[in-house]
Amino acid sequence: METGLCDFRESNEFLNLLLDNINSAVLIADENLRIQHVNNSFLQLFGKPKEDVLSRGFGRATDCKYRVEENKECGETSRCDDCPVRRAISKTMVENIPVDKMRMARLFYVSGRPVTKHLEVTTRPLSFQGRKMTLIILYDVTEMEEQKIQLQEKQQQIDRDLEAAAGIQRSLLPDSVSQNDALDIAWKFEPCKRVGGDIFNIVYRNEQRVDFCMLDVCGHGVSASFIAVSVSQFLQSRRRFFEKDSGALAPSSVLASLDRAFPFERFNTYFTMLYMTLDLREGVLAYSSAGHPPPILLRRNGAFEILDRHGPSIGLGTGAPFIQEEKILHRGDKIVVYTDGIPEIHNPAGEIFGSNRFHDVLRRHHSKSPQELVDTVCATARKFRNTLELEDDITLLISQYLGS
Repeated sequence: METGLCDFRESNEFLNLLLDNINSAVLIADENLRIQHVNNSFLQLFGKPKEDVLSRGFGRATDCKYRVEENKECGETSRCDDCPVRRAISKTMVENIPVDKMRMARLFYVSGRPVTKHLEVTTRPLSFQGRKMTLIILYDVTEMEEQKIQLQEKQQQIDRDLEAAAGIQRSLLPDSVSQNDALDIAWKFEPCKRVGGDIFNIVYRNEQRVDFCMLDVCGHGVSASFIAVSVSQFLQSRRRFFEKDSGALAPSSVLASLDRAFPFERFNTYFTMLYMTLDLREGVLAYSSAGHPPPILLRRNGAFEILDRHGPSIGLGTGAPFIQEEKILHRGDKIVVYTDGIPEIHNPAGEIFGSNRFHDVLRRHHSKSPQELVDTVCATARKFRNTLELEDDITLLISQYLGS
């Protein structure tokens, strides 16, 4: 008999030792939802001495916000029905069903100071001397939840900044292109991450001349967008410098000027660029490319010519000259300018859209108007990639020469 009592006392002491060395708060409640046992972690979590906890309801033992502010017992406040702890205990006690990590966030008064705690509640049914009991384990996840909230707030700020950057970038794109009797223009711009490294512009120098420029900065996101916007501002601020008595500097000279202004060492990146000028009366197209995907001359009869004369990308500092070439446009001819985001689109099978598919769409639909052709290319590319998100920015500009 004495041996059995000794074993029981030793077992009880071992159990208490075990519970007091568990980081999670542990308590045992009876059928009246009054606390019969707690460990040290529970007392530390709510800043309460043991004598103020035993034989009390959960709300009084923890100084729950609603019990304190409404001065009512646990189970009688206006929010007791919404209490996850009471629901978990009731489910385990009445239905004999354990509950695992039910989340709750509630304000408690700890040492008289209001503190919001995020807890996970786990319950298990117990029986002792014929009485129903419930084992409750409270995991304190407050720090983790607060970090999550901080991360969400930071992400929301980043999203707002990205939206603002995207707005700045969109403001530098032509809202609508001024059409005239000599030219019909349509375009599509779609960044892969709200903001991107693609940008283009169309500037009518006078009634006879129009300039086109398109660039694609290496990389994506805010940093690439920053460089794209900087290049656009550089061109705008030096418009008078580019303009000469004859109308404007040659495209190759514009690229050379940009190459000097945007060295890789200063901006830690490079970009491709295409600069074109078109004499609307004579139909003379002059272009120069800095590593940009070659423009396509799509003749009225469907003939297909790739304008692949180009120099190095801007910023690489190779010192190589930028080559300039001229072509004569006839009524109905189209010029297709784009970034590599279109041919480099992937589908779910890992296949690439590629230049061949892109060129095939242009050939088969060459008789369509610029807007119809832009829509057809984009719809075909969108169908090809299916549900995949864009991996690169997409820019497509198609101009049709209507003659003087």
